[in-house]
Amino acid sequence: MHQHQLPSAAAPGVAERAEVLADAACELHDAVSTSASWSVSAVEDAIEAMETTALALALAHPDATAAAFILGQTLAQLRERLGLPPGEHTTAVDLADEDQEQPVKPTPINRPRNRRGLGPGYQGLRISPGRTASGP
Repeated sequence: MHQHQLPSAAAPGVAERAEVLADAACELHDAVSTSASWSVSAVEDAIEAMETTALALALAHPDATAAAFILGQTLAQLRERLGLPPGEHTTAVDLADEDQEQPVKPTPINRPRNRRGLGPGYQGLRISPGRTASGP
């Protein structure tokens, strides 16, 4: 099989879930008549669904990865413009990280450790005359 060719059969459950997703998207489109049809939570849910779908689709093909990256960036900008919090799945960041080298570990900052335990004023145990430290 050519490396950029899609397989003719999907993994178990993938085709069925994609079909349900497509049907749900069509039903959502049919239900929306004006911008007043939307609420903040509905918009946030729709964006989250698009981000999650883009992450899944990115695995299908190298071209899908590039498209999902662009879509993720666009959806992140939309979230920002609408005053929505960042999504759980930051598509653009997740996909960009896969294509880049792993970051070099930072050099640790060596600071003296704070003293733990009994503290600087500890002067030892006082044992009364006639007793030993091991017991009575």
